[in-house]
Parts: sequence; C-alpha cells; structure tokens
Amino acid sequence: MKKFLLLATTLFIVERSSAQISIAPEVGVLMANLNSSSTDSVFTDNTDYKLGYRLGLNLAVDVRKISIHAGVFYTARGSKSDVLGLKATINTNYIDIPVYVNYNIINKLGNQLFIGVGPYFSYCTGAKTRVKGSIFGFPVDEKQDLNVGSSSTDQIKAIDYGANANLGFVTALGIYARLSYSLGLANIANTSDGSVRSNGFALSVGYQIKL
Repeated sequence: MKKFLLLATTLFIVERSSAQISIAPEVGVLMANLNSSSTDSVFTDNTDYKLGYRLGLNLAVDVRKISIHAGVFYTARGSKSDVLGLKATINTNYIDIPVYVNYNIINKLGNQLFIGVGPYFSYCTGAKTRVKGSIFGFPVDEKQDLNVGSSSTDQIKAIDYGANANLGFVTALGIYARLSYSLGLANIANTSDGSVRSNGFALSVGYQIKL
C-alpha cells in the first residue's frame, strides 16, 4: 500500500510538473451568419455572412499531447441580406466563453499543431438592425434596437450556446494562430414560428504568456 501511494504521488508530481499554463491576449476577425426559418419581420431566411471581430483572453493548460483552452471574448457578429436593393444587417454583440479540448498533432522544439472541439456559452449584450437603400428612388435608412431577454416582447434571447471546432499552430515564441468554426445549437429568437441559430468562422492570433 505504501509503495502504491508513493508511486501515485510520484506520478502526480511528474504530471503537475509537466503541465504548462499560459494566458494569452487574442484578437481576430470572423464571418458570422444567422440561419433562420422564422417568418418574423426582423429575421429573413436568405442571409449572407457578415464580417465581425472578437477580442479577449485565452487560458491554456498543456499536458503532453492534450491541451485545454478556455477564454472570455467580446464578439461582434450577426448577418446581412440584400433584398430588392435594400441592404439589411443584424448586428449582435456577445460575451463568449469558448472551451476547447485540443490534441497536439505535432509537438516538437516548442512548436505545436493542434486540433480540437468543445462547447461555447454566450451572453448577448446588445443587438440592432439597419435597413439601407432605396425604394422607387426614395432613400431608406432605418435603424432599430432589438430587445434582448426571455420575455415574449424581446426579439433576441440573451443566452446562446453551441459547439466549436478549431485548428491552430503555436510557435516556440508563444505566438499562435487559430482557425475556428462555431455552430449554434440554441434558438436565439423569441418567435413562435421557426428558429434562428448562429454560426461562423473565425481567424484569431494571440501571444501566450507562461505563468
């Protein structure tokens, strides 16, 4: 029994000593969209990807072949559409908390190539729409703030969640790049018909600071 406890303690110490913890500022651009099957006037079922951005902090814990990444990010996303000369955009702002479980495909000389999946959770801090263009020669430029919450009078729910996948590379200097895809699983619209779910691609860069 004493030998087992000694071995377990030794393995625990070795495992702890092999773990590397780092924190990293991370910024990036993204292409976001809202897939809608709702007939609500706010949402359309024919949308295109809209350019947005994300910025925040990422915490990484590396243990040999496995690394855990978890972060907090401010994200600007939404969607856009063009119908009969009118350009409509939905702008949404979120606090995102993504978590990845990554497998290090390559780990040599301090350089890592990783791939992984995980969930994300988001809180909407604000949303608005804008319709701009012209109808029969008359200019149109209308803006509307959307209500965020869980009541029937709110257009967008405050909570969103879904799944992430990412592929990235970390250099020995701590500089890294990450390509990720997010698939929303929650219906973010307070509508009685259909659903609205978010999705998007992001390309981010960051710099790891070892703790």
